[in-house]
Amino acid sequence: MIHTSYTVGITTGQFKALEWVMVDQNQWVNNALTERARIASEQIVNLYTKHKVGKGEAITAVGTTAIIEAAYAEGVITLPQPPSTPE
Repeated sequence: MIHTSYTVGITTGQFKALEWVMVDQNQWVNNALTERARIASEQIVNLYTKHKVGKGEAITAVGTTAIIEAAYAEGVITLPQPPSTPE
């Protein structure tokens, strides 16, 4: 299983402020990312399922990761695009 790690830099002041409101900042960040990923995964599975059912096609992808990959491959979802810059 492949995973990605993130390193977040914050100032000393930001760290001290967070230290005041939470016991474990690292755990909070991990929980926030994990929960957001879980929500996005559910949304993608639902979109992909509706897409395939709407087209009368079988869902051959097995498991959440496979469904997410299939959703990208079949164009059901795409990566967000940065805002365009006015010329």
